Amino acid sequence: MLNLPNALIALLAAAGSVYAQLPRPLVNYPLGLSPVFDEGFFAGTVAPAATIVQWAPGKAPQACVNELAWNNCLSGRAVVYNVTYADCPTPWIMCRCDNADLSIYQMTNFFGRMPVHLRSTVRHVIATHGEGCSAYAITGPDDGDIVMQGNCNTQSVWLHETGHQLDARGLGTGVGFSTSPTFINALWNDTCVADDYGNTAPWEEFAQMTVVSQSHTIYGYIQQQQYPGCFNSQLNALETAFKTSHLTYGGTCHTRIPATPTVNAVWKRGRIDRRGGKRVGPCKFDHLVGGHKH
Repeated sequence: MLNLPNALIALLAAAGSVYAQLPRPLVNYPLGLSPVFDEGFFAGTVAPAATIVQWAPGKAPQACVNELAWNNCLSGRAVVYNVTYADCPTPWIMCRCDNADLSIYQMTNFFGRMPVHLRSTVRHVIATHGEGCSAYAITGPDDGDIVMQGNCNTQSVWLHETGHQLDARGLGTGVGFSTSPTFINALWNDTCVADDYGNTAPWEEFAQMTVVSQSHTIYGYIQQQQYPGCFNSQLNALETAFKTSHLTYGGTCHTRIPATPTVNAVWKRGRIDRRGGKRVGPCKFDHLVGGHKH
């Protein structure tokens, strides 16, 4: 077992470029996570009943205006909804450009299939048009948004982006778990990462391991590993920190992030200047197995 000194870990965290290119020598899922896990997520989960109420045109949360404008959605094309699930009395405000590839019903379904405590790490859910599927998360201290660009109709993508929010705020300390000594030590003790994308940075590996851990929580075993046990240190670190508090189904929402102020849903042509949170991504997802329309 390799135990990195805390001073070295602090140095690595301070110089992100040093450890962002990991790499671990092995990849447990060379074709990515979707072919292995997505069918199981749809077979083993169900979204709670939900009520969807569309806002009157002309208003939207500030964060939605920022991200829709950034993604070249034309001014006036924002569509905003309150989505209230049976397990949480406070609605999530979801926003789409009117040409987004995902419908509000798909957004409600994919988001709702995650445990309510994991959903509680997300502020706004946003969808835009895009080629294929890419996505990103806004994870600053007062943020918590996930943005789907294109036809992101597989559960693993939604878990990955929400995993970034879990990483950023799950401990409630303001320090990302993926850059903590606990996770960095676990990463270095293991011989593999989940997939090639996980080899790009600790926070991307954490997000991919969130997908693996959610499946493990549902089924009690890890599916189709190329190298069984090769990422057990990461899995154990993540599940010790978050399995009971965020990855287990049941209960009701808690510690929700307040919505951003409501503003006029108009903006100048072209991208606007965004301020505030850390943008993680966009993550480009290939080898997706899905096509789930509901």
